[in-house]
Amino acid sequence: MYVKLNPKIQKKIIRKSIKKAGAYRKLARMLNIPRSTLTNYIKSDILPEERFNKIIKFLDIKDSEKLILEKLDKNWKQIKGGKMCVESKKKKGNFKNQLEKARINSAKKLKEWHKIMKKEKPEEYYHIQYNNFKKIGEYKFQTEKGEKVRNILEKQIADILNKMNIEYKYEPLIKSNNKYFFPDFLINKNIIIECTMWRGETKAYQLKEKIKHLGKSYKVFVVIPKTLYSYYKILDNHLIKGLDEFVPIAQTFLAVKR
Repeated sequence: MYVKLNPKIQKKIIRKSIKKAGAYRKLARMLNIPRSTLTNYIKSDILPEERFNKIIKFLDIKDSEKLILEKLDKNWKQIKGGKMCVESKKKKGNFKNQLEKARINSAKKLKEWHKIMKKEKPEEYYHIQYNNFKKIGEYKFQTEKGEKVRNILEKQIADILNKMNIEYKYEPLIKSNNKYFFPDFLINKNIIIECTMWRGETKAYQLKEKIKHLGKSYKVFVVIPKTLYSYYKILDNHLIKGLDEFVPIAQTFLAVKR
């Protein structure tokens, strides 16, 4: 740590210390501070806190905290140097160019990281990505089991499964057709339930593409509110329209398990 003083005060206490010691050399030896450093301190307003305390103790000054204008981190010189460097680049007009180059290089490195992780450590990669996604995702609802889920439909499905003693995994990582997914629910290791309340056909086509891959290894159901059927009718073979339709189908999961 460093301390910042009024320059006049700092000059005064250094000179007072020299006078008390009898000479620069004597003070340097007594405080174990190089003579040249003491000379520089007369012209400065910054002192290492440890040396400031030595000088204050030597002069027997009380209430030394009143002399301190500001306390600085040990890396204040680097921070100051960095700011001066930025200002210099701004004046020369190349700060924005260098900033853009740094951004591009960073983006290239990140892209390369994604590529390597996907190829060499896919499961670890997708878990990292999913955890990052969950941090920004909106999990506003809580099931009776205490899980956080995205929407009221997911909560209702989870609570029904729980009441029926049907074990499930919420948003597990699975692999199907050489691709990785995080479906809403996985039951009996071979049944997937996706829940959506999204208004629009775009989601339906996304799910259709997803089912093409998941269907290779799993039985897939898509639960929607009845009122959204017109958007999702292209998924007819997989659709469950509302909770009333879901309950009897969920009972078949129990039969499969037995």
